[in-house]
Amino acid sequence: MTWLLSALACQGYFLPGRLSVTPMTAARAIPMANLFESLAKIAEYNKRYWSTAAAALFDERTAKASHILFGFQKYEDGEIRAAQLKARIEEGEISFTDAAKQFSTCPSAARGGDLGTFKRGAMVPEFDETVFNVDVPLGAISGPVKTQFGHHLIQVVERAAKKE
Repeated sequence: MTWLLSALACQGYFLPGRLSVTPMTAARAIPMANLFESLAKIAEYNKRYWSTAAAALFDERTAKASHILFGFQKYEDGEIRAAQLKARIEEGEISFTDAAKQFSTCPSAARGGDLGTFKRGAMVPEFDETVFNVDVPLGAISGPVKTQFGHHLIQVVERAAKKE
């Protein structure tokens, strides 16, 4: 338990009376409510991650997709920019490939956003759920989809049918 408390203290959390660490200012200390909220978010993400990984054990489908990533490090307003770009693509003002080359922060931008073919469970859960969702039409642009990397516009090019 001490290792957990030490790890939390290193992240700026403090637990009054539980751990003796260097004094923290009130501005840096995060209330316990936020700690539990953060832990709940981590637990929920881990649940989704393991659910996706487990699905990959029994679902051998593959898909081919392209994406445009508005990474958090470059775009603070990535969700808004992604939505605006999606509208421009759908209106025919710019192609998905050209938009990826121009706006994406992912290395796949050089290939027009092409991620190639990948198996279920190879991507982060939010991305994986979108790509392998049979209700998402091939060729359509999905998103913005928020992941730990930023906001994505996703275009599923191919998807293998699920084996019964």
